[in-house]
Amino acid sequence: MRPQHLRDGCEFRSNKFMPQLIYGSDAVRAFLLCLEPGQGLAPRADSEETVCYVIEGRAKLTIGGEERQVSSGDFAAAAPGERRGIEAEERCVALWLHVSRSTRQA
Repeated sequence: MRPQHLRDGCEFRSNKFMPQLIYGSDAVRAFLLCLEPGQGLAPRADSEETVCYVIEGRAKLTIGGEERQVSSGDFAAAAPGERRGIEAEERCVALWLHVSRSTRQA
């Protein structure tokens, strides 16, 4: 995969948010989240490990039973089975990674 500047791939949609898959393999799926205020991913538990890096803006991040405000430069991770979600408080861009179980065992 060639290097890309993540901000160049941003597409904001006011009517419906759609995560943009920017990389996918058997081990990792990377999504670019371009969120308008109030948009996001509802908290849920997944079997994969999840990593979030906020590129710009502010959001409310749920990990486990905690909600925290995050902003540009913040990084967080959720273990498999742990609830995770994000909701933009202002226009926000985040990198959201899913890492499969087989990768972590290697």
